[in-house]
Amino acid sequence: MGYTGRIVIVRSAEPLTALAGADVLNESSYAGGWRAAQLDGDLRDALRMLVAETGAPAITAFILDSDVADVEAATPAGGYWHVYLHPEKAADYGAPELGQTAAEVTELALAWAAEAGLTADGEAVRTALDAANVFAEETFYELLAALGIKPAQSE
Repeated sequence: MGYTGRIVIVRSAEPLTALAGADVLNESSYAGGWRAAQLDGDLRDALRMLVAETGAPAITAFILDSDVADVEAATPAGGYWHVYLHPEKAADYGAPELGQTAAEVTELALAWAAEAGLTADGEAVRTALDAANVFAEETFYELLAALGIKPAQSE
């Protein structure tokens, strides 16, 4: 049995009040002031709340049994994209079609990264969207790296 829960990533120097009441399993830092929290279960409307609280772009993934990552990203200016990582598994779980091609999602993801002040690698984004790792979390972290969200340097 794999992990089921939401992973949230946002740039913020302050603790996130939007996560109050959520069961946070793990928190980590990324370069450039990005923060991540891995939640036990879901937090309804997390993406909208994080963008509203921080005034910064955010990305979340709901991981289902480590098989599928339902990824959504938004910006304060209204940019938004949504994709399933491991889409064949998502279909097996009965997830609805999202209606966008991988090329369209890649374009939207690159625009999101640019608005977030990140340097994304379009080819790596496309590769991550098509990846089929054993764990959906792995694929999500590959997508984050492709978008320019890198682990913080050890001190």
